[in-house]
Amino acid sequence: MSNDVFSASEAEFLSFATTFNAGTLTYATLLGIPTVLVTGNTEKLTVYTTAYHVAKTPNAGKVDRQDRKEKRDDLTKNIRKIKNAYLDPDPLDVLTPEILLDFGLEKKDHIRTDVPDPTGIVLFTLEGGEYLQVIVKHPARPLRYNGAVAFYKVGGSVPTSHKELTSSKLLTRPREILTFEDTQLGQTLYIALCWENEKGRLGPLSPIQSRVIA
Repeated sequence: MSNDVFSASEAEFLSFATTFNAGTLTYATLLGIPTVLVTGNTEKLTVYTTAYHVAKTPNAGKVDRQDRKEKRDDLTKNIRKIKNAYLDPDPLDVLTPEILLDFGLEKKDHIRTDVPDPTGIVLFTLEGGEYLQVIVKHPARPLRYNGAVAFYKVGGSVPTSHKELTSSKLLTRPREILTFEDTQLGQTLYIALCWENEKGRLGPLSPIQSRVIA
C-alpha cells in the first residue's frame, strides 16, 4: 500500500478504511490479529464515519472538522498497528496478493527491498494558531516514510533531555495543528520531532523547541 492513502482526501480515506476494516474482520483468525485491535478498528471506523458525515453538512464548522480530524487520527493509529504488526512482516507467512487486495493494499513485490533507517533531522517551526492551538510546520515526508513523530510535554520545568518528552503524536502532513485543553492555557509546549519510516523505525530527534500555548 502506498502511504499516500494516509494523507488522501477524507472520502478516499473513508473508502480505504472501510475496505481495510472488512479485511480485518474476514482474516483476523488467519492472521492472528488480536480481538482488541479488530473490535477497536470497527468502533473507530464507526465514530470516524459519523464525524465525516457531520463535517459535510452545510452547517458544519471548525469544531466539526477538528472532531473529524481527531477521529481520523485515532482510526489511522489502529490501522497502522495492524498493518505494521500483521501485514507488512507477514509473521505467519500466509498472505497472498488476493488477501492484500481484500485489505485495500497493493500487491507486495516479490523481491523485498530494505528500508534504511531515517538519518536526517526534521527541521520544523512552531506558529500560533487559533485559541489553544500551536501549528507545527515541517518538510513533506520522504518516500517510504510514515511521517514525523512529535515527542512533547506541556508545562513544568524546561526539559534537559528528550526522555522528559513523554507524549507523542505522528504528524503526517507538513502543516499540523495541535490543540490543547483550557487548563493548558499559558503553559509552555516543549517539542522535538524525528522521522519514522514505513517499518516504524525512528531517526534522530531534533533539538527541543518551545512555544507558549495562547
